[in-house]
Amino acid sequence: MEGTQSGEDAAHLEPADEEPGSVTAEPTGKVRRRLSRRQVFSHGATAVGALAVGGVGDARIQHWMREAEVPPSAAPRDLLNDASGLNPTPVRGISFAGASTEETVARIGPLLRQIASGDEPALVVSGARHSMGGQSLLRGGWVLDTLPMISVTVDAANQTMHVGAGATWRTIIPVLNAAGYAPMVMQSNNDFTVGGSLSVNCHGWHANSPPIASTVRSLRVLSASGEILTCGPNENAELFGLVLGGYGLYGIILDADLAIVPNVVYEPRFEVVPTREYAAAFAERVYAPGSRIEMAYGRLSITPVSFLDQAIIGTYVPVPQTRGKVLPLTPEAHSGLKRAIFRNSASNDAGKTLRWWLELHLNPALAGPVSRNHILNAAASVLANDDPGSTDILHEYFVPQARLWEFVQAARGIIRRDEGNLLNVTVRDVRRDDRSALAYARQDMFGLVMLFVQERTQAGEVRMRTMTRGLIDAAIASGGTFYLPYRPHATIEQLRRGYPAWDAAILAKDYYDPNGVFRDTSYDRYRPR
Repeated sequence: MEGTQSGEDAAHLEPADEEPGSVTAEPTGKVRRRLSRRQVFSHGATAVGALAVGGVGDARIQHWMREAEVPPSAAPRDLLNDASGLNPTPVRGISFAGASTEETVARIGPLLRQIASGDEPALVVSGARHSMGGQSLLRGGWVLDTLPMISVTVDAANQTMHVGAGATWRTIIPVLNAAGYAPMVMQSNNDFTVGGSLSVNCHGWHANSPPIASTVRSLRVLSASGEILTCGPNENAELFGLVLGGYGLYGIILDADLAIVPNVVYEPRFEVVPTREYAAAFAERVYAPGSRIEMAYGRLSITPVSFLDQAIIGTYVPVPQTRGKVLPLTPEAHSGLKRAIFRNSASNDAGKTLRWWLELHLNPALAGPVSRNHILNAAASVLANDDPGSTDILHEYFVPQARLWEFVQAARGIIRRDEGNLLNVTVRDVRRDDRSALAYARQDMFGLVMLFVQERTQAGEVRMRTMTRGLIDAAIASGGTFYLPYRPHATIEQLRRGYPAWDAAILAKDYYDPNGVFRDTSYDRYRPR
């Protein structure tokens, strides 16, 4: 199970995929890249900006570039953890799914029967473990690792793909790209599994779009009794709605049929507006009659001078003649430099000022045509925090669009009061969700994805809990709610206010899983006693 990512769409300093003539195909099928004038300018301007704004010298630049190295994968440990790094959890054991549904059922079925009879502890479903509150962990319990279920098949005639729950978007996007297609809805990074994306009912930069639940044509679930159930809008519909956004508590997602769309090249546009005018400005551009915008996001300032007062709106308009073409899927450019700039902003105000200056001035100058798949095929791990003394913690709040500024003003006071180290805020367009039982978008919403740096101390945890509860209250007071994949700092009263269907969802769990086969650490915190 996983939520959204550490470093959530945070440093999108993205130049054009390529300028004309700068990519050549070799006989091996590999793509060779030459630096364009824009890319040379990007390297030079970023370094100059760092020196001018940050007041740093050569030694600091070398330190940045060392930090820019992507952290290696963690060595195997006796304890499992999730993306927060704050949940070291001893488990009973790990069971691995098979490559096929039949193999998975053969492996897991006997264990499910033993759990139901009380001979073994409960089981939690795990993908890439990008959630942050124990949703993919269970102390003393069994963990099902779904990553072997990686099959991907494209059905161009029906514009769908059939995909195993353990397949990551990193695996899926190249397959779709080769067929001229792209995901309809996914997170803005590729590190997550499809099963995790469905379990948290993710959303992304896609304008005028509900969460990913809206793209699911059908899925197959392994129930607590070991039965394979096909679920869809017209088949096992109640279970379908519970599984989408149900965090693995109602069954094991085995595979799914998801809608896809033709890939396309976009022309980006950027505009700076006061945050108080964001909702009106966004509607004027994205919802206007005849608008051709297909992807959009906002970014709010985190600098001390204009803290949450200033916003950038980024929009993407398709180039019609490119729709459905097989387009190059090139590696993300300048990932090391982006990491250096991003991680430096975690530790000082000068770094935050530099990043915002680059967003305001350099990003629009460098941005050029970019494909849908290229936008989505970025790894959050590039920006991951490898400081042993701190960790990056995500929050997300959903508020009705007309009340965005009301929430932002309240959030600004809370974050300052509790000394939150805010690293990034992205604003997303999330349309009403009519499918999920635990829907967070019960009307059209703006989702505000906030990334904080938290010290790995008890005092840091206490400050984060206090700030989180304050922000949740502010979101609810603004007619909104909060996202569930993150740290479980909400009180049960806040959970019930933010998710009025919570108690009904718990009753449904008792019906579909009467023996408590599926559990996780977060659910254990909030389940009725």
